[in-house]
Amino acid sequence: MRKLFYAVFLLCVILLSSCLQEGKQASDTKQGELKNVLEFPDATEFISGWSKENKLVVHLMSDPAYLHPAAFKTTPAVMILQLTQGKLLQTDLAHPQVVPGIVKSLPAVSSDGLQYTFNLLDEARWDDGTPVTAEDVIFTLKVHKCRTVISPNISSYTQNVKSVLVDAANPKIFTLIMKRAYVSNQTFLADIPVLCRAFFDRENMLSHYTFEQLDDSSLHYEHDPKLAAWSNNFNDGKYGNDPAYFYGCGPYKIVQWDRGQSVILQRKENHWTQQLHAANPFLNSYPDQIIFKIMKDENALELEFKAQTFDATNYLPTKVLVDLQKDSSFNLNYHSAFLESYSGTSIVFNMKPDGIHHHKIFDDRSVRRAFALLTPVDQIISVVVLGKATRWPSIISPIRPDFNHDLALLPYDVNEANRLLDEAGWKDSDRDGVRDKIIDGTKTSLDVTLLIQEQGNLTRDISNIIAESAAQAGFKVTPQFLEQGTLSEQLQSHDFDLGLVSMSYSALQEDYSQLWHSETSQTHGGSNYSGFGNAASDALIDSIKFTLNDSLRHSMSKRLQKIIYDQQPSVFMYSTNRKIIIHRRWGNQRMYSEFPGFILNNLRLISAPANTAALLTDN
Repeated sequence: MRKLFYAVFLLCVILLSSCLQEGKQASDTKQGELKNVLEFPDATEFISGWSKENKLVVHLMSDPAYLHPAAFKTTPAVMILQLTQGKLLQTDLAHPQVVPGIVKSLPAVSSDGLQYTFNLLDEARWDDGTPVTAEDVIFTLKVHKCRTVISPNISSYTQNVKSVLVDAANPKIFTLIMKRAYVSNQTFLADIPVLCRAFFDRENMLSHYTFEQLDDSSLHYEHDPKLAAWSNNFNDGKYGNDPAYFYGCGPYKIVQWDRGQSVILQRKENHWTQQLHAANPFLNSYPDQIIFKIMKDENALELEFKAQTFDATNYLPTKVLVDLQKDSSFNLNYHSAFLESYSGTSIVFNMKPDGIHHHKIFDDRSVRRAFALLTPVDQIISVVVLGKATRWPSIISPIRPDFNHDLALLPYDVNEANRLLDEAGWKDSDRDGVRDKIIDGTKTSLDVTLLIQEQGNLTRDISNIIAESAAQAGFKVTPQFLEQGTLSEQLQSHDFDLGLVSMSYSALQEDYSQLWHSETSQTHGGSNYSGFGNAASDALIDSIKFTLNDSLRHSMSKRLQKIIYDQQPSVFMYSTNRKIIIHRRWGNQRMYSEFPGFILNNLRLISAPANTAALLTDN
């Protein structure tokens, strides 16, 4: 379920197991060869000039914006919450599977695939010393089912939960009961932080409602004044903006947040994760501090890495890493790599504009297809990302077994775009170079705004190429650069014409609901930005997620891809290579294609004594 995050949050990608590479030593990788996993041996000496501070400084391109554990919106927020919160399961970054988080093992599954029995770690505790129990899990799932709670990125994934049974003798053992067999019955838990009931619901308000009642659309519990008061408090921005109200069972806490500048995480002293006997890299806490610093300027970023200001990054402009890898001093101090990525970049259309704030332009499929034909994707890949990207014609990666190979890459074709616009009635009646048309009695120009995240020269270069190309067929495209949080908000509220978005995908099984079901378009904060969907496509999406037979599900997935391809809700552009840098003063180094590309809390200063809760090993 990784959407989005970048504007989003979480669409899943099934990978062919044969495509996944086992961990490779860097020396095994030929120049230009991409891998899914790279591991690097620890440095054998601590070079003069390397900092001995056990503080990991991580570069970000944007601020996390909002850190509510039930309503986070951005990928930086996902990375930070990974360190401060606990989850039942974690996404295995090396293989297409989930692994235990704050539970002892993967759940015992009933023969019908409807019951999943978990056993929480005995050591798992909240910061006040009270244990993490099934009560917290029940509360968490009810939160995301409750219609009065704002949790658009997760709520659709909890709708298949029927109930939770708690072991009478042990409050840490519980059974999750599902309504139907579902491809994501386990994997959705890898994206949901477990919330502390006693902290977020001191009066235990949600205990008065059963799972069945929360599911009942005819029961208007939103009119309950006590529940409304609790929901208003839970939805309050303080839980996402004020470190004094941040609470989780993870090994780190946020001690300082300077908006647009940095977020500082401090390791919790004598934390329960430090008493674990079994190794779990997701629960380690080797760095004393993890400091996230935001920097967008490409020139400054390159200088800061040469000055060894940063220890790690998983996102930076391609040109910066290409230039840095030419510097011998940089290579002496850092490991770096380009890896395959499961993230996709696209231009999303507002298919359902209100006709007031945004004109009825991209509600017409012909106009959307014309704009797609005017988008010079190959030029963008060559000029902006220096060839380090792969074109996608569909909503999923071409390496997936259910990818529809009948879908052709759209060519760059100005003549065909002009023909489509002519047929759709768009003419340049006043000879100003911009096409126009009478819509609802009003002269409307093909004058649109492209929302785009502020990321320095990278996004400016992309937007300039798009605008110049579209102008050849009579579009006027004006880029508007926004912070990631603002961009996400406008996309989710359908307050846009066009938006350039990057989606963070995962190597887990697929549920298309979050991005393509019409319900997630109608829900404020949902990730179906375009407004795509109707009863037929919704029914197909529902069938896909409840079909466990691979052959049948793949066939339905290909049908959905064809429908979306024909309707053109987005211009599906490319997947860039993941770009990762880690300073050599840190040991335990592994780099992954899977987001986020590394496990920050498992990096260990090489001068520090080894921890008995050992190094990361393959599962």
